[in-house]
Amino acid sequence: MSALVKGQKLVYRFVLLDLLAESGRFEIWRAFDERREIEVALKIATGEDALRWESLQREYSIAQRLEHPGVVRFDEPMRDETVMILPMLLAAGDLRPLRGKSYTQIVPLMIELCDALDHLHSRGIIHRDLKPSNILLDFAGHIRLSDFEFAAIDGMAPLGAIGSPFTASPQQRSELEPSTLDDIYGFGALCYELLSAYPPYFPTKPAATEHQVPSLKPVHPIPPVLHALLQRCLSADPSQRPTTARELREDLAMLTRSPESIRAIRVEALPMEQTPSVGISRRHWLPWVAGIASAGLLALTFWVLPRWAPGASDIAVSRGGAAVSTESAMIISEDEQQQQALFNERYGEFSRALDELESQAAGVWGGESFGAAKSMGELALAASSARDVSLALDRLGLAMQRLTRVANERPATLAQLIDSANTAIDDGRLEIARQSLERALLIDPEHAPAIRGLARIVALGPLLPALVEAETAQLAYDNLRALTLYEQVLRADADNRRARDGAARARRALSSDRYAAAIGESLAALRAGRSESARDALTRARALRSDGAELGALQAEIEAAGERSDLDNERNRILELERAENWDDALKAYEGLLAQDRSLEFARSGRNRVVPRAELARRLDGLISTPARLSSPEVRRELERLLAEAARVKGDAPVLRSQVEQLNTALQIYEKPIKTVLQSDGQTRIVVQRIGIFGTFTRKELQLKPGRYVVVGTREGFRDVRREINITPSEPQLVIDVRCTEAIS
Repeated sequence: MSALVKGQKLVYRFVLLDLLAESGRFEIWRAFDERREIEVALKIATGEDALRWESLQREYSIAQRLEHPGVVRFDEPMRDETVMILPMLLAAGDLRPLRGKSYTQIVPLMIELCDALDHLHSRGIIHRDLKPSNILLDFAGHIRLSDFEFAAIDGMAPLGAIGSPFTASPQQRSELEPSTLDDIYGFGALCYELLSAYPPYFPTKPAATEHQVPSLKPVHPIPPVLHALLQRCLSADPSQRPTTARELREDLAMLTRSPESIRAIRVEALPMEQTPSVGISRRHWLPWVAGIASAGLLALTFWVLPRWAPGASDIAVSRGGAAVSTESAMIISEDEQQQQALFNERYGEFSRALDELESQAAGVWGGESFGAAKSMGELALAASSARDVSLALDRLGLAMQRLTRVANERPATLAQLIDSANTAIDDGRLEIARQSLERALLIDPEHAPAIRGLARIVALGPLLPALVEAETAQLAYDNLRALTLYEQVLRADADNRRARDGAARARRALSSDRYAAAIGESLAALRAGRSESARDALTRARALRSDGAELGALQAEIEAAGERSDLDNERNRILELERAENWDDALKAYEGLLAQDRSLEFARSGRNRVVPRAELARRLDGLISTPARLSSPEVRRELERLLAEAARVKGDAPVLRSQVEQLNTALQIYEKPIKTVLQSDGQTRIVVQRIGIFGTFTRKELQLKPGRYVVVGTREGFRDVRREINITPSEPQLVIDVRCTEAIS
């Protein structure tokens, strides 16, 4: 690979900024996209290498199948005479800094990863290379699954590619057929590495036949239920692992909700031989031991391991400190045990309260109190680790007080943000209002006033010049012009205080003018959605002053209102098609509207909503109309994926349920074996491809599922016989005669 340098421009638009990672095949750079004026990440290969170009294209095609916030977004790969690149979303980092951290920091991100894996598996994708460097974190702190170089698509994986040997399942290392259970194993290996600071088997790479994972020794204590769950994930027998990523997610979510998972953490005692012989309190010398152990950990992490294991360059952290064996653990008093149990229980309550506030973005609006609460909680945990439980409880009490204060201030903060946003909207300071409303939605994503406020901003944005012009017209005593403009603003934002007050002033000033009154009546009717009344009032105004400057604009607005009414009727018609599950007609209707006007947001969102349902209905109908295709195992697997996708559809869907019922019935028929009789001469050796070798016989009965099979007969001195048979559910019994009769001269 020829050298890439900072500042170099690739494909006439990407300027290289920093090298983020590199391997033998690709380099990852942070770059500036001059065309879009944003920073991106680039996966780069130099030169003309057909295999690497094919790999980039394959990775992009996999990403195109996926539509999930937990999967990194790729742009189409590009190339020129010197490089091949795959642009992608720039992330804030990856999971490598989490090695050796507390499970409370790791489990929430693993729940997000389970959601992403469940989406991958539902689309026929198996990742097969789950390691910390492939799990990115975006700038909001959420995971983004990346690097699909070794992924399997519909059961097909790149030849000879198994990903990282430390996280690959035994079946993957043996190059067996890919399975979603490979990712369950990889997930367990990833958690093993994050909790213990190094992956299974490290630093010696496991052989293909090595199945027993070394015992997990986490840097920090973990709940026994989490330990047992990871043991299941890392089982050599795939049938012992959790069956799906969704099941794994539920187990982890239950762990975070259960107070028992916190109380169950056992605090390890120091080995007996380390007990000092002099009567010095542990509280005085334990911090020094902890400091020495930390220094040892840093030295081992950054100096020894990179040289000890040069073949594993992506392992940046190693577990340090002396191991503590349970056999030599000190016996602590019953009072200390009770104190520790009390701390564990209260720390669990604190963690749940902290997680809830963090999910509401309290780090943004909670100010110094929230930061102080988090810091004090960490100090409490450190004191507990040092066996100073009394100090730990005192610190935890202060942390909980500060956290409670933040939680109690939440409603007042929310109300203050809404009030300031509404004031800013009325004053025309829309960007300031938007910032306040977005902060409010971080506190409560379903907060109706904040949602209405954002809708006001969207509607009012294009009309701010009209509001300024209305106020200018009123200052010039052109009240009719001012009223026309104020009403235009109020039609978009009925709650706008400036427009409402200005319209009232203009209306009072024009109350004696019959023409102005008719125009005002027409405007008011138009704002209320009464197009016919608005048209009648406009006719009266035209009779009073046929050359009125307002007539043409008002006439155009009334006609536009009629068009909007027609559009509303069309939207309601399409929604009825959706409710009737007539997805093809609904899709055609949306596309017809977009062909006329690409700016129709409801048509764009409707089309995006209908496309997957229309595609699902089309594919299900195709299988219903041609059930004979179910004789193919590949088609049956595809049907199972479609049925899983249909099961995720929520709400009342009688048509879809009917399709599912028909196909389930058909699937049962094609899964039922048919009695098949093979006859031969007792001298011909019989093989049924994909089933087995049966040797010589005169008659043999088999139970075969419907489908196409190839039967081959061989006999020394005779030409081979090859028979293709097609077993269908309608045949109660099939008799096949296979024997070699043509001698080789």
